[in-house]
Amino acid sequence: MKMINNRKYYLRALSTVIGIIVLTFVVSCSTTTTKSEAGESIPNYDSLLQFSFKDRIYSIEGNITPAEKIKKEIGEIKEIVDDIKENGQAKVFNSKIDLLDRIKIFTIQDLDQDTVVAIKINDIYYTAFFLAKLD
Repeated sequence: MKMINNRKYYLRALSTVIGIIVLTFVVSCSTTTTKSEAGESIPNYDSLLQFSFKDRIYSIEGNITPAEKIKKEIGEIKEIVDDIKENGQAKVFNSKIDLLDRIKIFTIQDLDQDTVVAIKINDIYYTAFFLAKLD
């Protein structure tokens, strides 16, 4: 009888641990959306900033690309705006990023520039991931 109770205890503990792991995974992978002043939905991925380049919007979330992986300059951010409407514009969501006009955009070695690029701010290359098409 004691062995059966121990088995039930271990099965209950195991199912609890698995449930916590699944719940943590679901919560960490979920996204939220916020409404802009114009009423459009903007995904919120803990983005530090977003910018547009070649009719695509990229998001920077704090990931850094090593300088040796930077390949070539392909564009620049020309202005900081409240709402991205055209190529070369950026919107800053977090004051940790000190974004100035004329920030350069670079390709990253072995990565497709349609999905991942980098921008250089204060000698640090931040990785930017494709987020959406620019309307």
